Amino acid sequence: MKVSLKSSLMGLVLLVLLLGLVPAGLLLDRRLVGALEQGVRDDLSTAPLVLRDRWQNQAGARMMHAREMALDPVLVAALIAGDPAAAMLRAEQIAGAFPGESAVVIGADGGPWMGPEIHQDIVDSTRAGVAPVMVMESGDELGTVAIAPVDEDGAWRGAVGVWVPMTSDEAARLSVLTRSDVLLMAPDEDLAAYTGRAEPAMGLFGLLARQPVSDEVREFALEGERYLLTSAHLPGGARVTFVRALSEELAVVPTLRAVGAGVFGLALVLALAVGVWFATRLARPVGSVAGAAARISQGDFNAPVERSVVAEVDQVAEAFEVMRDALEVRIEELAHANRELEDRQERLGVLQAELVQRDRLSAASRLLAQLAHEIRNPVASVRNCLEVLRRRVQGDEEASELADLAIDELLRMHELAEQMLDLHRPRGEEGDCDAARIVRDVASVARVGLGDRDIVINVDAPDSAPAEIPGDSLKQVLLNLFQNAQDAMGDRGVIDVRVTSTAGNVRIDVVDSGPGITDEALPQLFDPFFTTKADVQGVGLGLFTAAGIVRTHGGRIAAANRSDRSGARLTVEVPQRSAVRAEASA
Repeated sequence: MKVSLKSSLMGLVLLVLLLGLVPAGLLLDRRLVGALEQGVRDDLSTAPLVLRDRWQNQAGARMMHAREMALDPVLVAALIAGDPAAAMLRAEQIAGAFPGESAVVIGADGGPWMGPEIHQDIVDSTRAGVAPVMVMESGDELGTVAIAPVDEDGAWRGAVGVWVPMTSDEAARLSVLTRSDVLLMAPDEDLAAYTGRAEPAMGLFGLLARQPVSDEVREFALEGERYLLTSAHLPGGARVTFVRALSEELAVVPTLRAVGAGVFGLALVLALAVGVWFATRLARPVGSVAGAAARISQGDFNAPVERSVVAEVDQVAEAFEVMRDALEVRIEELAHANRELEDRQERLGVLQAELVQRDRLSAASRLLAQLAHEIRNPVASVRNCLEVLRRRVQGDEEASELADLAIDELLRMHELAEQMLDLHRPRGEEGDCDAARIVRDVASVARVGLGDRDIVINVDAPDSAPAEIPGDSLKQVLLNLFQNAQDAMGDRGVIDVRVTSTAGNVRIDVVDSGPGITDEALPQLFDPFFTTKADVQGVGLGLFTAAGIVRTHGGRIAAANRSDRSGARLTVEVPQRSAVRAEASA
């Protein structure tokens, strides 16, 4: 059985569409659903880490408050004297300075004078000097307790601390941080709070009560709906479970499927219509065109095309003649298209280089976040030690001033570590400062750290230079620049710092008398992990961090060698406070 050319073309078009679009649509659907589910799993797997970091921050702060109360002389004297009224009054005054916290006072016999009834094991641990921060249940209320012992000559006189209720507001904050529903269970496995829909709450509570705590992402089905869950314990036995309903996450899939089906149907109809038109136009003149094509294949480009009464063949003949006349034009157009293609390839190379640089910066940001996570707790410990030393040298004015300066720097380091933990997202920090005052403060700090090195630091700054950048951020940038200048000069040299205000910007020039920057190192100076230091003390993160801070706040940082003599010049420009605000108001 013979089949006409038109029917063959129509069948081929239909077959190609079915074989190409249907498997592709099914594969795309599976990939889409899988990607959405994997995204939910990835997000949920970070929830226990967020909880752990938040707990460590809160526990450290509350234990610090408890220890401050335990060192208050009025409160200690009331406990030693066995005066509950005076002790409770003083404890309430101190605790009132910390929003959301209430005072806890325990007498020498271990009984509560003020606050909830503390579990005996917590009291015993505090008496033994452990002073834990625990989650416990007092009556129908779940909360966090942190108490510190009060001793007199090694003898137990009681304990004081703070109590913070864990309400549904805390669960709501965790829900926002982790982008998931949060189910909070008390140590006795009672439901304390739940931020999700009310319908599945009790069913989920009953299901989770029988499951062990695990930070792995698990899937459960309840009432025909799929849930992804992960959980973690808080000290004291409370359980926090993070829940994501897959039906909510995949709610967009039916809409996408409907759109895909509509597009598929429209494409099929249009393709069939085009196929019918094309097959009809091609089937009749193909025989006539075959002869003309044979002569052209033999190299007879000047041979005329035989005309025919068939309109399609006549159109093909005219097309051949036009094609011959337009061949030169087409060749020129092709050359032009090739030139455009080269330009596009060049731009593509630039874009690819940018993508590689972004990947490097992303990897560096993740490494910095991990490093900040590791140094944050030691910084807090050192700060506590300096607090003790500061109280012991209260009679020495110079030592007290240096201790206060060191504590301020540690607080800035702790805040910097907190900011570095969120390098994947844009900074939301806003603020302003007096750049001239910050420069003078940083210069004072740098002079203290010079020791016996013969380095002179000169500051030329006006009385005030308001800049649209937080003071701590500018201080971090300047400390990095001062440190690099000192390292470059060694044991002898001069650092000149000049602050000027021009054209709506505050400009800070840090100029040293060192050997300068090589031409090879200058383009890479602000890259992460690039360093010119020969020993192990340089890891190449200081200028990278400084450049990121300056760019985040709308400024720029540049490096160059001095033109008059050896040495390097680092320039920082940030917007003036008045100029930025005037533009925003306009």
